[in-house]
Amino acid sequence: MLISEMEGFRLLVNDLLLYTSTALVFSITCLCILLQVKAKDRYSRDFLTILVPLSLQMGINSFVTYANRVLPPQLLTSNNFSMFALIITLSSIMLTSYLLFSLSHYLVHLLPIEEKEKKLGARIINIIAIVFIMSSLFFIIAASGGNWITAMDITLNYHFSSGSFIYFIHGLVTLFYINKAKGREEEDLLKGIAMTFIPMLILFPLDMIFFKHSPFKLSYICFSVFTVNTYYFISRYYFRSYEPVPESLNIKNNFFTINNLSEREEEVSRLLIKGDTNSDIGQKLFISVNTVKSHIKSIYKKLDVSNRIQLIHLIQESNDARE
Repeated sequence: MLISEMEGFRLLVNDLLLYTSTALVFSITCLCILLQVKAKDRYSRDFLTILVPLSLQMGINSFVTYANRVLPPQLLTSNNFSMFALIITLSSIMLTSYLLFSLSHYLVHLLPIEEKEKKLGARIINIIAIVFIMSSLFFIIAASGGNWITAMDITLNYHFSSGSFIYFIHGLVTLFYINKAKGREEEDLLKGIAMTFIPMLILFPLDMIFFKHSPFKLSYICFSVFTVNTYYFISRYYFRSYEPVPESLNIKNNFFTINNLSEREEEVSRLLIKGDTNSDIGQKLFISVNTVKSHIKSIYKKLDVSNRIQLIHLIQESNDARE
């Protein structure tokens, strides 16, 4: 009875950790998607290449864990479930491989190194990703003996944690380059990666010893830390970059001329950037709200943006390109 209660408590703690970490990663992924839709920002785009496959991988693990608990035993041994296991196995291998690929490319892009070195690093990553996928398929199929349900269990229990161990190298590389970072933002990102993945050196062996058959892996904690760092970074970056004091955004005099905006559209744009509402703009320029809306529609069309945040981002990019 005591053993049964201890086992039930262990399952409860594992489930709580698994679903909490999955929900955390998923919610911050949704935040990045929202920011990308609103701002089309390169940081949110880069983060999404990592967070989307991570969310899907952790979601698959949570779903399979739940399915194994609620589905009747006869269904768990049926041909349909075997086909389901095949899909899950291949999907998990591809997601883990793509996560390794995207995070590695992101790191190479982030490092303060020469362009030639970045191109060489990208080629090496492509080769490693292909080798990782092929070797994963070979060893998992060989170990399962062609039984896809067994292959699914092996994949979810071992593959993600084994692949995650490689990120320890990412942590060491970023640790070496932190002092060479160009600017505060780059330094913060490198510190975040180092702090996230260096602990993999310890957590991976613990996973293999204590969490070998558990749906929750300690490596999930590292990725949860990464998503929290991502949240804090994009929060600071968003408010610093897109919610500035009106006078803090320096608009080059020829920005509006180059983009073929009329004098009236320039006036509307400057007031829009300051955060004035359509009604405020109409009152200041002595035009109707409908006329303001027409000008804003024309401005967005000419600049290929869809909201004020994207307009601010476009001006900032234009300023950076001229410096």
